[in-house]
Amino acid sequence: MRNLVESVVREIHGELKVKHPEFCTCAQCADDVVALVLNHSQPRYATTDTGTALANLDMWGDETRAELAVLVLDAMKRVAKEPRHDAPQAGR
Repeated sequence: MRNLVESVVREIHGELKVKHPEFCTCAQCADDVVALVLNHSQPRYATTDTGTALANLDMWGDETRAELAVLVLDAMKRVAKEPRHDAPQAGR
């Protein structure tokens, strides 16, 4: 069992960090972005292959991805304001 939203959020974050090199891409910042988004979105768990397939149909829809992209970009901005790493690491 796993939260299916996490893999989509990580993929969207990967796409956005390429388009926005001003944000740090270190592992700590990436995990902080994902955690913020997951804490502000509805989890979607599945325990069967059928459940996973149905949830994935929704997760890969344009509307859901657009909503998550807005949350990811907002989280990237929030993490950039208060990073939890020692030195500035933009574009890394």
